[in-house]
Amino acid sequence: MDHRFIADLQEGETLHQFFLVRRVESRTDKSGKPYLALVLGDKTGDIPARVWSDILVKCPGPFTPGDYVGVQAQVSSYKGEIQLSLQYISTVEALRERGRELKEFDPDLLHKATPYDRQELWQELRELAEVNLNPPIKDLVLALLDKNQEDILVCPAARVYHHPYLGGLLEHTWSVARHALKSLAVYQDLHPDLVLAGAILHDLGKVKELANPQAPDITIPGALLGHIVLGWEMVREEARAQDFSDPGLLLELEHIILAHHGSQEFGSPIPPKTREAMLVYYLDDLDAKLKMMDMHLESDNTAGDFTSYHRVLQRGLYKGGERPVEPTSPPAKSEK
Repeated sequence: MDHRFIADLQEGETLHQFFLVRRVESRTDKSGKPYLALVLGDKTGDIPARVWSDILVKCPGPFTPGDYVGVQAQVSSYKGEIQLSLQYISTVEALRERGRELKEFDPDLLHKATPYDRQELWQELRELAEVNLNPPIKDLVLALLDKNQEDILVCPAARVYHHPYLGGLLEHTWSVARHALKSLAVYQDLHPDLVLAGAILHDLGKVKELANPQAPDITIPGALLGHIVLGWEMVREEARAQDFSDPGLLLELEHIILAHHGSQEFGSPIPPKTREAMLVYYLDDLDAKLKMMDMHLESDNTAGDFTSYHRVLQRGLYKGGERPVEPTSPPAKSEK
């Protein structure tokens, strides 16, 4: 049976195929019986799934985020959103141990990833820094990029809300950096090195906050400190190693990183107190919110002109208007 992508599923379908486990939680129903609440995924999205107590006896697992699993399932609907009711689930590893060939198993169908070529994004991001920044910030940014290249190429930008897929951090950083260059053409009295460096480095701490890129989870340092503090530490440590020559400039760059969530309510220890920090905050928020809208429009299966309610955005979204074809390579490079 060919793989049915999550984005195309309809209520009433029966599935016999593979998914990636993104999240799993043990729960009890109203009668006290145990069941599993999972989020399964493929390259087009995520879907909630349930393993009820009678099936759990036959298929106890264990199942952990990042596992590939084969399932038999019925597509149902709950409160207007589709989900899977599983009649069978087993890890691919366990199936192979039992001698199954699994000719239809293709992990490439199950990995959500940026639609852009990651190597092209990386090259353009690094060139943005190389061409548009000046020492000493240029040396600091390039060193941090190069030291963390391997992680940046695969790290998501978030677990759930925006760019939650392989290369998501790279795509988000590249997008915010390009926004920053365009904004500097308008706000010409801002410090260009601070704005662009802040745009490139603002989320660098995500490489230490998030683990297991295929099914992102929070690391212990990520849970205890968060990516804002982790990123600030990375910048400060590299600046110390380079004997950064302008302490005042470094302080303002650190402020951008610490302030880029805008307020303490959303995780920043300090609100933006410079114009450069204010700009990076809004550009980061804009790119994240637009991606949230894209993801919700792509995944929503409700009837009508508006999507279901988005909890973070606090609204349903209008479905009207033509959508452009999703790109696979970056637009033409910006000139300095």
